[in-house]
Amino acid sequence: MFFIVIPVFYFLFVVWAEPFGMDEFLSLGKDRYTFNLIITTVILLGVIVLSRMLMFILRRVIDLNWPLYIFWCVCEIVFAGFMFSILLGIGWAGEKSYLNVLTQCIMNLAGILIYPMTILTMAVQMYVMHRRALAPAVDDKSLVRFHDSEKRLKLIVSSDAVYYIEAKENYVHIIHQDNLRIKDFKLRSSMLAIEDLVTRHGLVRCHRSFFVNPQHVSLVRKDPSGYAMAQLDREGLPGVPVSKTYYDSLAALL
Repeated sequence: MFFIVIPVFYFLFVVWAEPFGMDEFLSLGKDRYTFNLIITTVILLGVIVLSRMLMFILRRVIDLNWPLYIFWCVCEIVFAGFMFSILLGIGWAGEKSYLNVLTQCIMNLAGILIYPMTILTMAVQMYVMHRRALAPAVDDKSLVRFHDSEKRLKLIVSSDAVYYIEAKENYVHIIHQDNLRIKDFKLRSSMLAIEDLVTRHGLVRCHRSFFVNPQHVSLVRKDPSGYAMAQLDREGLPGVPVSKTYYDSLAALL
């Protein structure tokens, strides 16, 4: 949504309202208004796309709370203003100092984009609150709160939504259901660090690298060599290995 709304609003608002003398500022005194308006709109589109893609990639690494999100939006405006100043600073060379052009680009852009960014942010927040209000109530005791190795809260999920947990190198992968979709949450932690937590919520150890939720195990199958796999009740999920050490205890729960 941000990809389209922000650049389109910028383009239309500048054309319609000509705020902060943007018509003169973009024309560079040389009748280049239309060209520079189109180029700055494209620059803004590129900055927003790259910024939101980076935000999406880092969503599991950083805790994007409201202060950080506001700071992120400010950085988007500052960086876009900086990119504008490269283009417009060349045109105003000799008439305006580069610092003056840079300051004007950032201030003008902030004055224009504060409206759509605020409205879109409020709309997204209202949508999230509406979705939460419609979601079925979850017993707080059934919620599993996963913290990383730095003791930072990273994931809260209902215990019955977790299918299995797999350890890989310095991370554990929490395979769970979220809005009917299967997600793999990568948490920097160890099996030992989360063992007490997950066993309290009904998951059991089935392998040195796996915990499994018995609620989602439809059957445990052994091959002729004695190698066992727990088949889950969700189509598309792989079988979970079950070692001989844990086979009997898991089978007793089914």
